[in-house]
Amino acid sequence: MKNRQCLLLTLMAILLLIAACSSNKSVTVEAPPPPSPLQLAHAYADSGATAFTAEDYLSAIKYFSKSREYYEEAAPTASPTDSIEVNIERIDLNIALSYVNQGNEDASLGFYDDALTAYQNAANIYKSLKPLTITPAERDDYLAKLYRNMAITAQNAKKFEQALLYYDMVLTYEPGNEEILNIQYHILKDDIKDQARAYKVLKDYAEASQDYQAYLILAAAYKDSGDNATAEQYYLKAMELGNNPDVYARVADFYREIKNYTKSNEILTKLIASTTDKSTLALAYRVLADNYAKLGNTAKRIEAYDNSLKYEESAEIALILADHWNKQKNWDKVITYATKAINANPSNAAAYLLRGNAYYMKKNYAAAKADLQRIQNDPTYGKSASDILKKIK
Repeated sequence: MKNRQCLLLTLMAILLLIAACSSNKSVTVEAPPPPSPLQLAHAYADSGATAFTAEDYLSAIKYFSKSREYYEEAAPTASPTDSIEVNIERIDLNIALSYVNQGNEDASLGFYDDALTAYQNAANIYKSLKPLTITPAERDDYLAKLYRNMAITAQNAKKFEQALLYYDMVLTYEPGNEEILNIQYHILKDDIKDQARAYKVLKDYAEASQDYQAYLILAAAYKDSGDNATAEQYYLKAMELGNNPDVYARVADFYREIKNYTKSNEILTKLIASTTDKSTLALAYRVLADNYAKLGNTAKRIEAYDNSLKYEESAEIALILADHWNKQKNWDKVITYATKAINANPSNAAAYLLRGNAYYMKKNYAAAKADLQRIQNDPTYGKSASDILKKIK
């Protein structure tokens, strides 16, 4: 009880002290000024970045949008060093990216309508930009990729007509994109089941754009359906619009497929005249040689293979030539081409046999022995090598 009285006395003393203080003259404490719109814009931008890092994209969009509002409010009184327009564009890019990521998340969960709405919101922002911190080309690249996402999402939702419209948007940023045109064709042919419209869409685009790639795709579509006459018509149109190695190669391949080897060689000759790329030239001459083989023109076949070797080393082609000249008993040329084959592939046993035999026929026995002894234990050519070595001994 005594302790309690002591406690009460202490409390009374404190209260009195407070009362005594309160009886003194009051001191005015000024409240801090409210944050400026610019400070609030920065604060909400930071909150948006935190939410984005945490993959809370809806909250990020809310915070970034609030930040944008405060930047706009700050604009009339801001100084040039505040970079309001630049900051607003950065906020817009952050909002757009948040919508894209939210759309990706929705699409992965099968919420395709929500995903498309989010993607469209992002697209609207990108299209509204008058680029300051990015280039127009970067903005257009973002849009092309975004419309691809939208098209794929629409396909997954089986909204094929909508997907076609989104792919059309991709083509506005990537004219003549062969992959996109092919996808549109197959949506119409395989998903919508409208072959006539599939052809018409490709044809309309090709005629409107006068893009050789569109004509190549149209030609390939007719070829795959077995209509080679119409395919040829569009391949020739593609070649008229695009005089380049890619077009020539495809048209030449078309003629090979329909076994018109003479026409294929005519186009390959145009290809050869259109490029200086060594690998392209080497391949063109190899195909030319194969066509001549099918036409039964051995002299032209050998000439084409020989030209191919001028642009690209090939053990296989050199061996073909060595074997040809071996049959003609032209030993010097056998040695020349067998040596090329060996240089390209030092373990080429067939080339050693051909060269060793050519040296033997030219009575260069030392060189013949050197080649033939290297392969006398080869499972395929060893016996032939050993038979020649016995003649040397």
